[in-house]
Amino acid sequence: MPTMIRPPAAPPGSTVAVVATSSPVSSDDLGRLVGYLHSRGYEVHTYPSCRAATGYLAGPAEQRAADLNAAFTDPDVRLIVPATGGKGAAQLLPLLDYDTIAANPTILTGMSDPSILLNAIHARTGLLALHGPSGYDFFQRPVHDDTATAFFDAITGSLAGREVPGEDWRIARGAGTTVRGPVVGGHLGTIRALVGTNYLPDLDGTILILEEVFVSWVDIDTALIHLRLAGVFDRIAALVVGVPVDTTQGDAPDQTWDDLILRCVGGTFPVITNVEFGHTPRKIPLPIGGVIELQLDDNSPVLRYRDDLIEAR
Repeated sequence: MPTMIRPPAAPPGSTVAVVATSSPVSSDDLGRLVGYLHSRGYEVHTYPSCRAATGYLAGPAEQRAADLNAAFTDPDVRLIVPATGGKGAAQLLPLLDYDTIAANPTILTGMSDPSILLNAIHARTGLLALHGPSGYDFFQRPVHDDTATAFFDAITGSLAGREVPGEDWRIARGAGTTVRGPVVGGHLGTIRALVGTNYLPDLDGTILILEEVFVSWVDIDTALIHLRLAGVFDRIAALVVGVPVDTTQGDAPDQTWDDLILRCVGGTFPVITNVEFGHTPRKIPLPIGGVIELQLDDNSPVLRYRDDLIEAR
């Protein structure tokens, strides 16, 4: 395993790189994203992929990878934000310069399709990344106050010791326990693509986070059974499942979402559901590779950060 690397902080006044790692971003949406970041006090550098479109991709994989590599090597850039989600980030994995990324640690945030980049880069370099907002969180809708506060706190200051109460979370299994481990995972359909590759982080003792959007329960069933057959759930310490967004139950045999999850994943590890870290307006930032603790009291579960995302000043 690579040695853990923490990137430096990204305070206001520093530069944010915006790279279209997946699908295209419109000029109007890009303008709103840049405007929002300016309003928070940041300089912004948009890369050529932000102005490219080839079908559902923001230009060729080679261009998108070159932009991401360049963002890591720019000494002024302290934060890299994918312009949007969509499809195609997995195409970048064999094209990234992991040695250069490790030598130039920079905060990379993102979720949905770009979550594959967070995990692959952590697996290959040891660099902590942030499962948090992508660009569309800052241009598609009014930014949720909790999301903005938690995100900018995470990239500018200390996380260790902070707590997040799980008011609406459900403890599907493991009530009364406390579990601790490094965070891995993200978007289920995307993370699934890492199984069997050398871009998947070490899963032993981890807290695996998974979330989905715009799929049926049968799709969830298929993806989770794949992970189960691949031995993923034999290695983790706990599973945290995001709030299901626009998923359809159809004729699934399960009465509830939690029944579906428990049937598919098997095992005896704690399972927490309905956690806001995915395609929801409120997003809890989670450090990929960083350690968190989950105290699973029956009526008041709590998440505690045990690692900082950024290097000590």
